[in-house]
Amino acid sequence: MKLIIYGLLLFLAFRLSLHAFEFETISRLKLLSIPVYSILMFFATMRWTSENFFTAFILILAAGFIGWFQTTKSEIKVTDELDRHQRPVILIKKGFPYILGWIALFILGIMMHFFHHASIAIDDIFSEFAHELLKDIAVFTRFSSKDSWYVWALSGVSSMTFTFFLEKKEARLKDILHQGTKNQ
Repeated sequence: MKLIIYGLLLFLAFRLSLHAFEFETISRLKLLSIPVYSILMFFATMRWTSENFFTAFILILAAGFIGWFQTTKSEIKVTDELDRHQRPVILIKKGFPYILGWIALFILGIMMHFFHHASIAIDDIFSEFAHELLKDIAVFTRFSSKDSWYVWALSGVSSMTFTFFLEKKEARLKDILHQGTKNQ
């Protein structure tokens, strides 16, 4: 039975990864709200010991690099269409580096779990994998997630860096993401 569940999880991951090669609409929720929330949760859940501080510093550097790497092959299109707030609709195709970055973040999270708990079972890895897939499928589950501080740090910093470098790639993205709604 476990092999069937593991197989289904891997199939779902494969299906989700295909979306990285298709243009999808950019949302403020994914590019701004979730990263800011993740950073706030990092600060709220972090136990500020010298060991954790050093670990957090290394993770922040790694997550920043991964966030940058994920943007390297991303393509952005600003369309002529307008959203319900009269802002241009922006599309993104994330590409293969985004998937590799997601895998790297997952592996770092598993390594940190092992580092903090001195062991990890295969079932725990697949359970965490399912948890991460669920957070990607149903974005709002991130807000009820009870992740460890290092997961929040990895997620928040990589997402903020991803957004930062996307804004550097497409100047209009910054204006659109940070402007208020236009009243008619």
